[in-house]
Amino acid sequence: MMENKYSEAAVEVLDILNYTDKNDLKNIPQSFIKFLSDISNKNYKVQFNHEYPISGLNLKEETKELLGFIYITWWANKEEREDYRSKINMTNTIDEIETKKYDIDDIFKNRKSQVQTIVKDKDISETSMIEYKDKNLLEKIFDKILSLFKGKR
Repeated sequence: MMENKYSEAAVEVLDILNYTDKNDLKNIPQSFIKFLSDISNKNYKVQFNHEYPISGLNLKEETKELLGFIYITWWANKEEREDYRSKINMTNTIDEIETKKYDIDDIFKNRKSQVQTIVKDKDISETSMIEYKDKNLLEKIFDKILSLFKGKR
């Protein structure tokens, strides 16, 4: 499934590169273009209207990733590269913090400590089961008769 997404994205990237300035294409190594060509899905056809800017095209997320990789690696100057890398690092840091927030082990640790605190506060030393006895038929009849007299007051 993942291979299929990137094979279709490779087709989209190659189509976009066909409409890219030749001077910009010279910066991309031919080995990378050959790699994209090798992994591309031969049955997938794109129908982009190249009169619109690239932001107006309906691109797959994987296509955007590949174009971003091309831009950062071969087209961006040193300042832009550092700017993008810092943004990527910040995004990764935020993702790690969000992931840690919902770490299963930590959630259960907090719960265990809360339960232990409650138990300590109530000083529960032992818990046992309570035996339940069902009333026999005579007791039930007697209770019913008593309830009738209590209701007439």
